[in-house]
Amino acid sequence: MARAPKVFTWSDGFHRYTVAATSRAKALAAWETDRDLFKEGVAAEAPDAPDARAALAAPGAVIRRAEGGLKAAVDKLPTPKPKKVDGAAEARRKQALAEAEAALEAAETEQRDAEADLEQRRRALEAEAAALERSWAARRAKLTKTVEGLRSR
Repeated sequence: MARAPKVFTWSDGFHRYTVAATSRAKALAAWETDRDLFKEGVAAEAPDAPDARAALAAPGAVIRRAEGGLKAAVDKLPTPKPKKVDGAAEARRKQALAEAEAALEAAETEQRDAEADLEQRRRALEAEAAALERSWAARRAKLTKTVEGLRSR
């Protein structure tokens, strides 16, 4: 007499796969996997699975149903345990943070001062260039007038 099929199920987080088979090996074959999902703790026997009736109605056929998607899969992940806070280490971290923030503020102030100084020197150079251009224009005009006067004689 043939053994009665059992219902096996596993989920990848996006879909639930249910199959009725007489053994775990036959369930794995139906799921077409070479991994031992039972040994990994991913698959299990589930006679009360939501798709158990449908699986028992068609032994060997894989019943695939969409699950909650990525959010549901992430929600099922175990939450990390908070680390114990060492008081001395936390005090050192806060001190280092305060020093780093002070250094950052000092560097930002230094950078602003350097940019302001550079802008002031740029304006001074532009003013000097404009004065040189005016001086050259006046000198050239005077020399050009002298040359033209001497040529016309």
